[in-house]
Amino acid sequence: NLLRSRAMAAESCCPPGSLGPALTEDDARTVNGVVDGKLYYVAPPAPSTAGVVVVYDIYGFSGGRIKGVCDAIAAAGFHVCMPDVYDGTDMKAQGGFGDPTAMAWLKGHTEWPTFSKNLAPAFEYLKAKGVAKVGAIGFCWGCYGVVKLAVDATIQCGVCCHPSLKIGNMMFGEAEEDQVAEVKCPIAFMPAGNDPGHYNDGTL
Repeated sequence: NLLRSRAMAAESCCPPGSLGPALTEDDARTVNGVVDGKLYYVAPPAPSTAGVVVVYDIYGFSGGRIKGVCDAIAAAGFHVCMPDVYDGTDMKAQGGFGDPTAMAWLKGHTEWPTFSKNLAPAFEYLKAKGVAKVGAIGFCWGCYGVVKLAVDATIQCGVCCHPSLKIGNMMFGEAEEDQVAEVKCPIAFMPAGNDPGHYNDGTL
């Protein structure tokens, strides 16, 4: 556990060469959704019973482009809800990778009982909107949560963009193959150009 903690503090969830957030949210940037408590919700342009829960990356609820991503998914015909699982902060604000206190904070938010509890309000919100079928899309760190939702059969399908399932191995010793072994719905991995080959070569 001590060795894993030291390794965690020195390692990022992303492979070398990965870029940071492309945009920084500011007052000049407009979005289509509404923030309801700790949720960002966007309605589809026409009646729909399909929904998507968005699980952000380590840059959090106000990471530059994430609300725009929610808007784009909603425009395709889905109710979209993104919960603020970090409760107003993010990894950078906590000290970033390499900071032991920040890593402990991130581990606490990644532990599935806590992570699941923080995601639950989004599913409840979508159900109240009449959503009958729901999928989830995660980004980087958020993909760990999407896979767990698939294992729990909470979602009908999942998408993992620039997936970082290595976070489960870094923090809990969970091999990536073991994480996906028990999924109960289709999962699409959408790796970036510098992501490990096992996300698109059939290993997972």
